[in-house]
Amino acid sequence: MDTQRRSLMLGALSTLTLGLPTVGWTQDSQALLDTFIQFSAELCGRPPEALDRGMAQRILHALEDQGKLSRLQALYQNVKNDTPLADELRAAWFSGSIQTSDGAVLVGFVHALAWGSASFLHAPGSCGGPTGYWSEAPQTPST
Repeated sequence: MDTQRRSLMLGALSTLTLGLPTVGWTQDSQALLDTFIQFSAELCGRPPEALDRGMAQRILHALEDQGKLSRLQALYQNVKNDTPLADELRAAWFSGSIQTSDGAVLVGFVHALAWGSASFLHAPGSCGGPTGYWSEAPQTPST
């Protein structure tokens, strides 16, 4: 991650930890959300447009409720600062749920990254293709 982007992320997260959560989602918090999505995309090895904004907001709120925003700021500075939190974020993005003090909370089942890990996967209850699409074997990428 380049230095300028890291500085932007740190500035946005610093702004959040100074009080934006108590004010509610404002234009500045939308910039924070963009920063969080960019960071999460790099952390998960996916393009930012592959991550759902609503899911990102729910993950951020769960982290805020657990008092983990300062740990998130340290993670922005260096991913090696908090490997358990980095793993927790990856798990949330791929599974669509996050652990809280009340147990697992669903933050985005249909938008979980696990469904995009293979071309033939899709969330139960969502359409995988036209009628009968499952009758043919999935195409394998040529190497």
